[in-house]
Amino acid sequence: MENTVFERNYEIAEKDGRARAVFERAFAPGGFMEEFTKKMDAIPKVIVPEDKENYEYLLKLCDDYAKRHHGRIRGVVDYEHWDAHIDLYLKMLEFDDAEDMAFVKDIGEKAHYLCITPEKDGGYRFHIMINYFQELMSEEHEAYLKYETLMEDEELASMFDIPELSPEDEAIALLIKEILDRFDNETKVDRTTAFKAAISYLMRQGDEKALSVEKLCATLTALLEKVLDEEKKTEEQDS
Repeated sequence: MENTVFERNYEIAEKDGRARAVFERAFAPGGFMEEFTKKMDAIPKVIVPEDKENYEYLLKLCDDYAKRHHGRIRGVVDYEHWDAHIDLYLKMLEFDDAEDMAFVKDIGEKAHYLCITPEKDGGYRFHIMINYFQELMSEEHEAYLKYETLMEDEELASMFDIPELSPEDEAIALLIKEILDRFDNETKVDRTTAFKAAISYLMRQGDEKALSVEKLCATLTALLEKVLDEEKKTEEQDS
């Protein structure tokens, strides 16, 4: 019998100019991703116990695999980029028994990202990433930060069909922006420090409902008044 062959060539694809333009704009220096990352970095974080357990499990698994296949390994809990990752360097990629296939299955179940790339001097890098950390914020807060950062770039925002906020949400979003602007313009405390302090305060309340945007707005307002008052008193004492 003849071989049954299925073959397709997907290498030549029509480029989506709009998608490329959005990507280039979002990832440009000083663009959406850089600014959003700065805001997310300012949010207090905690270690996710399940992710920590998965990282330690995969680290041991990768170490065993490296020993069996004469590779090398490097694992990092990264407090700068807020993740944990494992780099496994191998001369070749081969999964030829039940143990090796179980190794691949475990990575698929316990990691959040996997990338395999060739090395310049030969061999491959097996890059595994686990989130490991989680921001102490609600989904509502994260959505607001994304919206605020996106709307700061009018050109990028125009590339999306952004639904309009309700009058109430729009009013709160504008008020938070105005308060943060006042921190930058009227006090010695920058907006990032103020935002982080407000989030930290709300988290100490021990109530998830305290993480509402309304509570954030009220906390920032109170903090601004306190900072302005203290800075005014300091100026009066120095004069």
